[in-house]
Amino acid sequence: MHDFLFPREILKKRKLKNTRQRRAILKLMSAENMPLSAKEIYYKIKDNNPHLKLSTIYRNLNVFEKNNIVRKLNINNVTESYFELIKENHHHHLICISCGHIQDIECPFDDYLDKLEKKNNYEVTDHRLTVYGICHQCKKDDK
Repeated sequence: MHDFLFPREILKKRKLKNTRQRRAILKLMSAENMPLSAKEIYYKIKDNNPHLKLSTIYRNLNVFEKNNIVRKLNINNVTESYFELIKENHHHHLICISCGHIQDIECPFDDYLDKLEKKNNYEVTDHRLTVYGICHQCKKDDK
C-alpha cells in the first residue's frame, strides 16, 4: 500500500496529523524495509529527535496500526512486537531463531487461495506464514 508514498503523503491520505516524529518513524521504516521493534525505531531516530520518548514511538505505532499503515507481527518466542509498513506486495517472513533476523519471503499461496475460495465459496481476507530456522551467518558463527 505504501511502496512509493512519502511519509507526508501517507499521513495526508489517512488524515493524520503530520508531525516530525511520525514522519521520522515512517521514513525510517521505509528506508529499513524490514520489521522493526519500537525500541529499534527509537534508538535509530532519537539523535535527530532529542525530545523523543519511547512512549511516543509506541503511541504512534498504535495509531499507524489502527489506520492500516503498519502491521504488528506476532512472532513466537520473541518478547517484543515488531512492526512493518503494509505494502502492496503480499509477503511472509523467514525468522532466524538464533539472532532474530527477519527476512521477507514471497507468498507461495496465490493459486492455492484462489482454488480454496472457489471450492468453499469463501473470501480469504488475510493469511500469514512464518518460517523459522537458522540464518547463514548464525550457522557460520556456530561452527
